[in-house]
Amino acid sequence: MGTRSVIVFIVFVAAGLAAPVVWAQGTDDVYGEFVYPLVTRRPFLDREFELRVDHEKGPAGRVTEVRGSLEIPVLPRWRVGLEIPLVFTDPRDQRSMGGVGDLTLENKFLLHKFEQRPGQVAAGFEIRLPTGSERRGLGGEAAIEPFLTAGIAFGPFDFMAEIAYDFNVNANVPGPNRQELKAGLATGYRLSRWFLPLLELSTRTVTRGAEDDPLFQATQVSLTPGFNVRPWPETTFAVGIELPVTHVREFDYALRARFIRDF
Repeated sequence: MGTRSVIVFIVFVAAGLAAPVVWAQGTDDVYGEFVYPLVTRRPFLDREFELRVDHEKGPAGRVTEVRGSLEIPVLPRWRVGLEIPLVFTDPRDQRSMGGVGDLTLENKFLLHKFEQRPGQVAAGFEIRLPTGSERRGLGGEAAIEPFLTAGIAFGPFDFMAEIAYDFNVNANVPGPNRQELKAGLATGYRLSRWFLPLLELSTRTVTRGAEDDPLFQATQVSLTPGFNVRPWPETTFAVGIELPVTHVREFDYALRARFIRDF
């Protein structure tokens, strides 16, 4: 991985950590109290910086991703996000690789706010650009992912749901372009102001792609127990482990962690 890539990523992280909290004026503070899932996408249009670490272990080896993202509302019903990943691979039979992965741009739009209870519905799309090296196993995939997500609170319980469909649009990919259907359901409980346990149920199905893909025409079902810790205002740490519960699986387990700073 080049020195320039490392410097860019460190500057990006530092800028998010140093962002003034006063920018939060005019945001809906109640939605900041909702749990932060580890797999399921939230429907809220918060202004925030996030640092995410995912470590997956599977039959082919281990993959670790460190991703920094910045998400900013452009209009009251429209938020944009930029995510820059660093990818580190450790295959069983090949040498380890590391470098910048595929950059992601997200647009999220508010569709509906519930009147009786805190919550809302949002939709949008994610664009993945092939900035990573396909030859080195760091990405190189162009894709579009439309999604629909919703969240609502019932007393101390938060519920969120998401459905998304990922289209690979690479023109030079041999064979059929990969398409994947994703769905998730998350629930969290506000045990206290600073501690929120959570549990997620998620599914992944490859509807189109290579026949040797472990998820081709099959569904991986996973459970993700975890928790949120909020040691300071507008700051959240989320930690958990995703465990596939079906025989069909892409990985054996995945450790997931998030640091979120609202500003």
